[in-house]
Amino acid sequence: MRVNISGQEIVIPMPGYLVLGGPTAVGKTAISEQLAGQHDIEIISADSRQVYRGMHIGTATPDADFLAKIPHHFINELNPDVVWSAGKFYKAARLRIRDILNRGKLPVVVGGTGLYLDALQNGLFDEPPRKASVRRHFEKQLVEIGAETLWQQLHEMDPDYASRFHFNDEKKLARAFEILELTGLPPTKAFAKLRDPFDIPCVRVILSRPREILYGRINQRVIQMIEDGLLEECENLLKAGFSPTLYPLKTIGYKETFAYLSGTIDETEMVHRIQQFTRNFAKRQLTWFRNHAYDYWIDID
Repeated sequence: MRVNISGQEIVIPMPGYLVLGGPTAVGKTAISEQLAGQHDIEIISADSRQVYRGMHIGTATPDADFLAKIPHHFINELNPDVVWSAGKFYKAARLRIRDILNRGKLPVVVGGTGLYLDALQNGLFDEPPRKASVRRHFEKQLVEIGAETLWQQLHEMDPDYASRFHFNDEKKLARAFEILELTGLPPTKAFAKLRDPFDIPCVRVILSRPREILYGRINQRVIQMIEDGLLEECENLLKAGFSPTLYPLKTIGYKETFAYLSGTIDETEMVHRIQQFTRNFAKRQLTWFRNHAYDYWIDID
């Protein structure tokens, strides 16, 4: 099967699937719409947050018209208090890809969560069991020396894995050191022991834009999110009984908005932080994609 992305013709072996990755705000949804005009597709979201209900604005979920036009998977399927992970995603996504192919359609996996995309293609290694005493030790370290310092230590040992997440993601940070302690290996080397490849081939396409353009799009998207009702969305989550301490609600955009709603920061600071942290996140995403296998790197500007 042949598809065209920004003038680049791409051949997808069938039965197979297309991966459309890239940093936040690069324009993955717009390219998906173009693909929908070329072939009968279904979209599998590889975004770790769009799977949650009630988080449409802050996660930049595609609008209702596009969701109604093209079948989507892993969009608005779970409540924010349900745990979703790369391991759960790749097993469920593989089943849905097979179903889509059986219906004679092209599966298009769209997202910027690199670990999810990697897990889909390669699987995940059998993680060592969690050990409470080890976890408590590193949680104590988080308090004593701070998350940023601990993240810097991880970056020195395993820059590839550290680049996947912000130092504020304390759960992932503590788990990284827990894996190191239990296996004697940095997480990236421990993950490399996985051997569960997907038997359906894919073509991996990474979308990019010049940094100044991407950052401008991010800044504008944040303003648009505020105008579209991000504050109201967060208030509704609170009214529904979902705590800001839930892991999905510690996401960039939500964490800062909850801080504003609690009176911790003002609106100007809220907007500044969301823009800054999102730009930092996009930079880490690009670093991750450059360091992992892909078939096409396409500048869509």
